[in-house]
Amino acid sequence: MSTKTDYEYIVIGAGPAGVQMAYFMEKYKMDYMVVERADGPGSFYRKYPRHRTLISINKKYNVFPEPEFNLRHDWNSLVNDEEEEPLLFTNYTEELFPDAGLLVKYIEDFCKKYPMNIRYNTNIINIHRDEKKDDGVSKSRFTILDERGNKFTCKVLMVGTGPIVPHNPQMEGVELIDTYQDHSLDLEDYKNKKVCILGGGNSAFECADYLAGSAGIIHIFNRHPVKFAWDTHFVGHLRAVNNNVLDMYHLKSLHALRKCEATRVWKEDGKFCIEYDMHLPNWDPPGTGRFVTKGYDKIISCTGWKFLNIANFDDSCKPETHTEGKYPVLDAHWQSTVPDLYFIGTAMQARDRRSASGFIHGFRYNVKSLTSMLRFTYNAVPLPAIEFSPIKQDDVCQWIINRISVVSSLYQLGQGFLCDVILIEADKDGKATADGAPGRVRYVKEVPQEWVKTQEWFNKAKLAVVVTIEDTIAKYPEMRATEFFTPGDANVSNCKCSPFPQGVFRVYKQGKLDDDLFIGGSLVVRADTRNFEGDTNPERYVNKLRNLFHKHTGIGKGGFYEQLFTPDMWPKVYRPWSQEEIEAERKSELSKMDKKYECSMSVLRYNKVDIADM
Repeated sequence: MSTKTDYEYIVIGAGPAGVQMAYFMEKYKMDYMVVERADGPGSFYRKYPRHRTLISINKKYNVFPEPEFNLRHDWNSLVNDEEEEPLLFTNYTEELFPDAGLLVKYIEDFCKKYPMNIRYNTNIINIHRDEKKDDGVSKSRFTILDERGNKFTCKVLMVGTGPIVPHNPQMEGVELIDTYQDHSLDLEDYKNKKVCILGGGNSAFECADYLAGSAGIIHIFNRHPVKFAWDTHFVGHLRAVNNNVLDMYHLKSLHALRKCEATRVWKEDGKFCIEYDMHLPNWDPPGTGRFVTKGYDKIISCTGWKFLNIANFDDSCKPETHTEGKYPVLDAHWQSTVPDLYFIGTAMQARDRRSASGFIHGFRYNVKSLTSMLRFTYNAVPLPAIEFSPIKQDDVCQWIINRISVVSSLYQLGQGFLCDVILIEADKDGKATADGAPGRVRYVKEVPQEWVKTQEWFNKAKLAVVVTIEDTIAKYPEMRATEFFTPGDANVSNCKCSPFPQGVFRVYKQGKLDDDLFIGGSLVVRADTRNFEGDTNPERYVNKLRNLFHKHTGIGKGGFYEQLFTPDMWPKVYRPWSQEEIEAERKSELSKMDKKYECSMSVLRYNKVDIADM
């Protein structure tokens, strides 16, 4: 073991994020060390999830051959640049939702294949920061202390400890109940028992699903409405793999849900009693009831985690938190409110509740991006970029379309969280030749969009294009996930109402939005394949980009065809509705909107409530 104690970068935690960061820091020969409290990497997954089934998708077979495309559906592998034989989790099992033990084995093997500077059996108990007065970019000197009294120092500290402290409910009697972290897994303990589970996320439903066949009655208490990943498109919300109890509830099989807030727990005659508040906007008059249910054999708190242990930070560097202390407050490149203190891994979801930052398939790219930004900020290393010079319209546009057809990072960190940036520096006075126009195009990959907008190099650029992959589900009125199957109008040039993920191009001039292009989506989220037999894909996608490029640079030519089918093909595949058919559909939709119901769960049913009548 090395006797060195001072580093430029230290990472706390050798889970997937810490190991991913170590991989990139080793690759770029950065001065770093990772410290880990356990005797090996990925130790969280030795115990969690408690019922051992991952909810991260492991989809090995995806028709398309490109390794980058297949990472879109491999949610457990870490990023590595080896082209010949990359170490992928999909080679460990073909189970769609694998056993967590295999993830531990994969991370251990990753650390063996790619040497890294990780110090195990090093449990950090205190973090201190001193302000530096020199002219360096970092203004910090962190000192971290482990439980054996060893001290280590660094200029930049990253915390990747993952879910580290239980986020238990604040109520009287909470010490009497079991928790997700320590409840019994012996199904004999629950046979024909009445069980109450507190929480409405994946851990609560995971626990309920495990007990559903043994417990006599399960009640899930959650203070917020349950959010489904299929509605929100956020992978941290309730996943279908965990919601069997919800199915049983609606099919009248005793198990049930209550939207309420538990306020007190106690025991009578060996049984648990629970008091809770329930908001009842549909009662007359609307109000809040405080009720008690008795007779539970078990109460289990499954109310999630905190993603930092605030007790480890002394008063010199306590970061601000939000959501009842669950998450650190982070800026656009994951720096906390303490200078030079960053959070990586699942804590990165602190500023991303729309895409995949809370899971490996998302934060592996956040970590890669952060590595580039750290080198840019602290080591004056330019952001990685591809350059095209001279500028050839077709070469640039075709390369970009090929990239967004397979890229995994922008796909996983969708909704504009991560982006690519095209910086176009055309020489207006130069003369175009057969070899292209004078000037250059620099293509910067995989950086947080909000961070980009804070950068001087972006805000001074005469012409820049931000590239993302997004769906537009938020632009639609509320719909059931089972209704969201119809494609948006593919004939418009700018497909701002496509429900499927698609490439989005936003043109900025000196930091100000000037134009945008939504090129249109497809079921496989590629811009290089056909959607229908006889359509103009993939040519129409690149044509749209060619037209946008020409419009803002004058390079090449415009007027490329953008319709889904050629004029002679349209009559063969599409029949416009008659006015009578349109009116019939309109009446059908209006009748659904105007339908009146006798019952409601909303306060809106009451025009006036006379409290004096109570």
